[in-house]
Amino acid sequence: MNRRIIITLFSALALASCIKNDLPKPVVDLYIASLDVEGASGEIILDRSTYTATIPLAEEINIEQVQFKTISFGADVVTNVNYEADASQIVVSKDLTNRIVNMSEPEYITLSYFQSYEWKIVATQTINRIWTVNGQIGTTEWDLEGHRAIVKRRQDYPLDNVQTIDLRFGPRSTYNYPDVADMPIDFANEEHTRTITVVAHDRSTIWELVVVPTLAEPEFQYIGAGANVIWIKANAIDGSEIVFKYRKKGDEQWIDTQSNWYAVDENNPYNRKESGFVKAVIRGLESGATYEVQGWANTQTDEGLSEIPSKIFEVTTASLYQLPNSQMEEWAKFTNDQKLLPSGEAGPCWYPFSSVQDMFWATGNPGGTSLGEKYNLTYPVYKSASPENVPADSTGEVSAFMGSQNVLGMKFAAGNLFVGHYGETLGTNAKIYFGRPINENVKPVALRFKVKYTRGGINWITINNKYQSASAGVEYHIGSKQTKIVGGQPDVSRVFFCLTDWKEPHCVYSADEKTFFDPRTAAGVYGLGYFDSDTTPALVVENTKEWHTMTIPIEYSNPEVVPSMLLLTFTCSGYGDYFTGSDASWMYVDDVELLYDLDENNQPK
Repeated sequence: MNRRIIITLFSALALASCIKNDLPKPVVDLYIASLDVEGASGEIILDRSTYTATIPLAEEINIEQVQFKTISFGADVVTNVNYEADASQIVVSKDLTNRIVNMSEPEYITLSYFQSYEWKIVATQTINRIWTVNGQIGTTEWDLEGHRAIVKRRQDYPLDNVQTIDLRFGPRSTYNYPDVADMPIDFANEEHTRTITVVAHDRSTIWELVVVPTLAEPEFQYIGAGANVIWIKANAIDGSEIVFKYRKKGDEQWIDTQSNWYAVDENNPYNRKESGFVKAVIRGLESGATYEVQGWANTQTDEGLSEIPSKIFEVTTASLYQLPNSQMEEWAKFTNDQKLLPSGEAGPCWYPFSSVQDMFWATGNPGGTSLGEKYNLTYPVYKSASPENVPADSTGEVSAFMGSQNVLGMKFAAGNLFVGHYGETLGTNAKIYFGRPINENVKPVALRFKVKYTRGGINWITINNKYQSASAGVEYHIGSKQTKIVGGQPDVSRVFFCLTDWKEPHCVYSADEKTFFDPRTAAGVYGLGYFDSDTTPALVVENTKEWHTMTIPIEYSNPEVVPSMLLLTFTCSGYGDYFTGSDASWMYVDDVELLYDLDENNQPK
């Protein structure tokens, strides 16, 4: 009896060994779940899309001796969702816990399960270096790789008497370098250079100091025009007062720029003060007119006032451009099939234009209405039917409503309204194109609109492509950067206006996080007005049942750039790209207006 059982068992094992296992191994994504190091000066970014961990170090930390405290890992099943991955089974090529690591170069570790993934760990560190001298023009140029500090200095100041005014090659707690009084003075050699030795964390570095004699005349960084204003930025000159004059081309009389038009602090969003520069905004100008601008370096000498002018610059002010359908009056229903839309075929989908020839604004409605007409998330509201939802002082009869929804328990859909066009629906995802080409030198100082909205508590969330309800008080992490979301926290309403040098609209594909973009950091954005209800609390309205007028300043990194693309986006759920938000969030918008001039109090008018 026992012998027969043994024979049967061996037969079963032999048969099993002949059966081919055709089941593929599940794909398991491996990632750094948490990382803690000593001396981090901000949030450590764990980017799962690029398998990169970025550590921002405080400037006093020795980057060659970074103390790692803890590091943990996670595993998410990408295919074969019935398989449950066990993070404790991850094989790590290098244990960094409680280790001191040289982070002057990236550190690499490999995580293995069924597959292997290499993670790169990098450290960033910003050291506030300072070297300023008497007679300096503009700001110091720092060549960090070559260990050179270069200053432009007035050529009428003697090179054998270069006085250092301020000095800082790093945090004083870790650096040992000459005090101001011990700095070299004589730069009258052929190269106009001297060297100093800086000691940091027991390492010595020789820095070369370079003085470049320069004519003390105004040197412009930019002169850019809007419709009613001209922005100016020039290098400051120690020992001289920089003043600007302007006149309409053809006029004889020069006009002095008013004193309150100069940047005097860092809180003026239209004209922030920058160390080493003189900035001003000339206001009250005619649109579409050509003006001449000149700078003067005024220096008081023993012989009297010395005035050195710059060359005369010509700039032409822009037009008073307004967005099509800015009052939200034009709406119509067409097909949600984007291939048939150019023919103007009728359908269930609301569009913020009355004819396809006038397409400018867009919404996410074509995707939602593929599941039914009730999934128009953005649509017109008429004063005749709902008077409280159109501003009482509006000259029109219609406002735009957008609301967020949980769509059939499959995806969270954020209500939005944007300048651009809907691309295509791909399953439960979509391609959306942000921006419209413009042929005018549009440069408003502010965006103004009427709005009322409600931010619900976030109750829907998507993690690793798994859509689920968000429980109040529970911490989640969404997206490749693992943004922290706590269930029930207020949803984020977001508005942004961009002027860019892009050649084509930006495509966001909801299935590919690499296509998402933040206008505050995106390349090619030269003019930006930005609001969200988390980072700009001063603009968050308190009473969401009443209409409010919101004005968002627009700032230019370089107002000389002529924009080629204009973007404007409204959404009541700012995490909508990640299919995360609240189905209680909504927003009404009306009377969108671009403002082009400032008043005597530096406020848009």
